[in-house]
Amino acid sequence: MICMIVVTAILLLWAIGLRAPLEEAGSLVKTPNPSKAPWYFLGLQEMLVYFDPWMAGVVLPSMVIVGLMAIPFLDFNKEGNGYYTIKQRKFAYLVFQFGFLELWVTLIILGTFLRGPNWNLFGPYEIWDAHKVEAANNVNL
Repeated sequence: MICMIVVTAILLLWAIGLRAPLEEAGSLVKTPNPSKAPWYFLGLQEMLVYFDPWMAGVVLPSMVIVGLMAIPFLDFNKEGNGYYTIKQRKFAYLVFQFGFLELWVTLIILGTFLRGPNWNLFGPYEIWDAHKVEAANNVNL
């Protein structure tokens, strides 16, 4: 309990002492390039590059939610309810880890660090040049 209070106090003092790295106020005349969503929506924004907006914004997220709801019904545990360790629920654990870590976190990292001006894909050590010529790859289905 004491450790929790100390850590909370340190974080509170740190948050008060440091200035947030905010950008200038929003303007209708000049928008940032690239205009990125917050990190928790970057996976959805990244899917919009590859799929039709209906597929990327409605169908695929709905399939993910339905798939996550179906995991308990697909994972048949012969020992019954109440067994929730990784050793006893390997299928559910592996499906969740693949879906969350491999797919979703990869899309977030891709959108955060590898997308530059005009939403072009840049390498980790490549300079972000707004004049980079790249063919458009999203197609209206």
